[in-house]
Amino acid sequence: MKALNKHFVVVGGGVSGLGAAWRLLSHGATVDLLEAESQVGGLAGTVREDGYCIDYGPHSFFSEEEWIVREILKLFDEPLEPKPRTVKFFYRNKFLDYPLTAHGVLMQMGFFSGVRVALSYLKERIYPHRSETLGTPQETVEDWAISSFGNYLYRSFFKPYTEQFWKISCSQLSSRSIPTHTQMSFFSTLLHLLRHRFKKGGKSLIEREDLPTYYPRTGFGEIPEEIAKTIKNSGGKINLGCTVKSIGETAAGNMRVVYDDNGQQKELEGDYVIATIPVTSLVKMLDPKPPGDVLASADKLDYRALVVLGMLTEKQNLLNCGYLYMLNRPYNRISELNEFSPETSRPDENIILAEIPCLRDSAAWKAGKEELFDMCIGALAEDGFLGPGDVKRLFLVKSPAAYPIYRKNYAEHLDRLLSYVKTQKSLATLGRCGEFMYMDIDKCLERAFAFVDNLEWE
Repeated sequence: MKALNKHFVVVGGGVSGLGAAWRLLSHGATVDLLEAESQVGGLAGTVREDGYCIDYGPHSFFSEEEWIVREILKLFDEPLEPKPRTVKFFYRNKFLDYPLTAHGVLMQMGFFSGVRVALSYLKERIYPHRSETLGTPQETVEDWAISSFGNYLYRSFFKPYTEQFWKISCSQLSSRSIPTHTQMSFFSTLLHLLRHRFKKGGKSLIEREDLPTYYPRTGFGEIPEEIAKTIKNSGGKINLGCTVKSIGETAAGNMRVVYDDNGQQKELEGDYVIATIPVTSLVKMLDPKPPGDVLASADKLDYRALVVLGMLTEKQNLLNCGYLYMLNRPYNRISELNEFSPETSRPDENIILAEIPCLRDSAAWKAGKEELFDMCIGALAEDGFLGPGDVKRLFLVKSPAAYPIYRKNYAEHLDRLLSYVKTQKSLATLGRCGEFMYMDIDKCLERAFAFVDNLEWE
């Protein structure tokens, strides 16, 4: 392993920033990490309030790369045991497999719905949907879904769920908005189902859902917290409550980061800056300012926000699964934390999380927890999960930049931003927000490790 005798400033203490700092220290580098929040982890963090543990999700850790699973498991003194991750979709008062499978469509949606799906799919094969965007970088969710699944499944499933999640029309969203493991051919999953003679659970071969999953005792945030401990034990510095204001190069060729440390302006100089904050914010912090077209492209890209309402209750086993995705509700997903770990709350208590998709500056983003509760409780009661009298306490966590929004013309603007960042010789952007790339947590770590391992120095 080569030594990097350089001083790095890492901006952002989410999984990507922590992963980069962790790897840099193993190469012998000096590392200062700046994080705006009072805790590490970003979207993988856990907010702890009076002994209660509230995730931004929650998440489970899994990966097809055994080496990265081993790296995470080694962080814990007490071994983490794998636990199945149970996920369902509540559709027309029925519980379907999630991600959507041929089995779910044909055997769980009901006979007539299954027939309509099959006929619509066959019609699409005979008289294919035609659009000038099909197969191009500008391909929309609407075109992709109709072409892949037929019009009926698009209208009844993909369109309402996608627009509920993104708050944007499917005709304006790039098909990249659909996760890779969902972008599968209905025909291939149907054949897979038939080969298994309609056995329950005939899932796509490319799904990652069957991998062993891990969840720490007191919230997923234990994983980034343990990485942070390793960073500190290796000589790295983690500075919390520090908001970066500007990044630029000094006359001597070093990188200078100006930041607000809990109300006090400070500076750090280093040889290299790795930024994991939103790239749209990063380019506006650069000194000198980027060209006008770069700044204009930054204004054309955005992130979808996330609001998570936690509801403390004594009711148990409400969902019969960890996650439950839903249509036509104020929230797109609810989860039951006791399904992940009963130690996220006190004995005989349970926390239900409702994830509310919204855009920044929307009414949901600005609402307080009582207002959000009033927004959600009617649907929760109607579905038989929770009534107003069942909830003892409310919790609220928010993130303004949870998911990059892939509008159909996003690529040209993103290319302009990332190309400009690459012209800065001692600056790099990394991670879900920094690269404007939707990634699971294991992929964020893999990418951070690979980036550090591939660094070259004169």
